Amino acid sequence: MTHGKLVAAAATLAVVLGGGVSVALAAAPKSATIKESTSFAFKPNRYIQDGLRWNKDVYNVKSGGTLHLKYNVKSEGPHTFTVMRKKDVPSTANELFNCKVCNKLTKAHGADPNSDAPPKFVFLENGKGQNTPPNVDRPGDSAGIGFGPGPVDLKVTAKKGTTLHFICLVHPWMQAVVKVG
Repeated sequence: MTHGKLVAAAATLAVVLGGGVSVALAAAPKSATIKESTSFAFKPNRYIQDGLRWNKDVYNVKSGGTLHLKYNVKSEGPHTFTVMRKKDVPSTANELFNCKVCNKLTKAHGADPNSDAPPKFVFLENGKGQNTPPNVDRPGDSAGIGFGPGPVDLKVTAKKGTTLHFICLVHPWMQAVVKVG
């Protein structure tokens, strides 16, 4: 290899590696907006497909940053942002419809399954009902959206490197993660 080609190859490698390092070291954003999205499909005598979901699968936010929970699809009812242990997130139809942790946290919210009334507690901190937004850092932290006016802002206090798995207790197939940077 000639000296010129060697220098060009080294420069290219430095740019590629340097670009990779800068991407890896990029700071997580200070805030992230979480909102729902929906679609619907129906085929007679075959299926109904409810595409109600979070608008992303992964949200990135800096430790100390803010999650901005926005309620867009009013026709789909209220939602919760509820942090759960990965192993407790439903992954089968049976788990979806028989989710013990979901039932426990819904009860902690003070929601009456036989009523359309709002829950007694819109927020949970570590699984305990309260009237103020939780610091988001562990399973059991939860916030209802669509029970009152406007969006809800939550402070993320989880340590850098933490992955928080969350679902909607009302629609437990709505599942995503927050990666804390």
